Amino acid sequence: MISWLGLGSVGICFAFQDIFKYFLEEFFLLLHESFQLGDRIIVEGFEGTVEKILWRSTQIIIDRGERVIMPKAIVFTNSVRAS
Repeated sequence: MISWLGLGSVGICFAFQDIFKYFLEEFFLLLHESFQLGDRIIVEGFEGTVEKILWRSTQIIIDRGERVIMPKAIVFTNSVRAS
């Protein structure tokens, strides 16, 4: 019975790992304020203007007029260049 409880707690930890990670990323991005709406940024080879900053993603409009939705995990773990 105790081993099942141990396995269950490990499963719960894995389930909440992404939720906790996204919460911390959002907190650090808001605290740092690396970019704001209307700024031109380059992330992962995409260059464009920040249109929306949402809870789990950042939306940019690239020069061709296309909308690119970047997950916060990509924005947080890669370098962001402001131009």
